[in-house]
Amino acid sequence: MEDFEDRKNKFESDPLDPETAIASQPQVGDGGDGHVTHEARIAKLTDRWKRALAEAENARKRAELARVEGRDHGIALAIEALAPGFDALAFGIEAARSGPNANDKRVAQHLETLERIRSCFDTAMKALDVRIIAPNDAAFDPAHHEAIDTQVREDVGSGRVLVLHRPGYAIGRRLIRPARVTVSAAPEPQEG
Repeated sequence: MEDFEDRKNKFESDPLDPETAIASQPQVGDGGDGHVTHEARIAKLTDRWKRALAEAENARKRAELARVEGRDHGIALAIEALAPGFDALAFGIEAARSGPNANDKRVAQHLETLERIRSCFDTAMKALDVRIIAPNDAAFDPAHHEAIDTQVREDVGSGRVLVLHRPGYAIGRRLIRPARVTVSAAPEPQEG
């Protein structure tokens, strides 16, 4: 007759552990009488174990992908909200550089401060893996650029970015905002 400890040990054993499962099973024949052999039971438990490991790994990969997508989405929302401030800062720097008082000592000091602020923003964007889309004499890419104007130019090939009006931003494959640009166009063919 089994004592209390034996029954307790059987109850606490893990049914997925092949060693415990085999030890707790009575010995069976060679399989000819319809009973499962130890080898078949081991194979079945090993298969279940491998499937459970594969499912756990797939769940881990899905969770990591969701984490990255969630991070990127949050960063994209923050950049969208801050982008008008970045634009205003860039316009302020350009105005200070090209204004009539650009050589004034006070304007130069303000300009230096604005440049440091922009440098801090650029560093933060790089740390967050945000790419600034600011094409300079690049081919127009409708996936990343928004053409707001065209300019007929004979000295430049068609479809080239001529002027950057506003930079764009992207994180990973996600476009946060396209760059607004003026694009070159080929001259109309002359009739004649």
